[in-house]
Amino acid sequence: MKIKESEAPAGMRLYSPLVGAFYDSEDHCTSMDGYALSGYDWTIKKALEKDWIQESRAGLAEYLDEGPLKEKVVSMHPAVEVWNYCLWGVLKVECREELSPEETERLKSEWYGQMADGWGEGFVQQDIECEEGCRLCVDFGAASRNRIRTEQELKGIQAADQNQTVEQESPRMGMA
Repeated sequence: MKIKESEAPAGMRLYSPLVGAFYDSEDHCTSMDGYALSGYDWTIKKALEKDWIQESRAGLAEYLDEGPLKEKVVSMHPAVEVWNYCLWGVLKVECREELSPEETERLKSEWYGQMADGWGEGFVQQDIECEEGCRLCVDFGAASRNRIRTEQELKGIQAADQNQTVEQESPRMGMA
């Protein structure tokens, strides 16, 4: 059965800078920015797939306070994506309907809280095995609140381009 456009869930992505630390087999630490982390995108994606938050259909949306935002947001799942040669932290959001600008700002604030003190605080403490004897720690919470961007803000996507992208991705929106 085909979903009518008015019934299709709205999707959005929030982007934030990532930093990390690479520990070699002798436990020497090298700080990494998004550009350096981009070489480990597949490894980090696999770690995120195994993370406990992916087990829940709602993901981080479970932790939203009661109110209009919680009523509109169906799911929130952390991910990573390489864009412009840099690895970004991404929050994939599925909504029942499009969020207002105020609700989008509230969602950014909620995502910042999860990165800094909630889910992200635990994720950065989980070593990601990446090479023999080496490990990586990825910090989603390194971004300041004002550095979180919607996909449109980050990539400069126009509204018409965005609708085309969402329509192409909609069959996969339910997949985390």
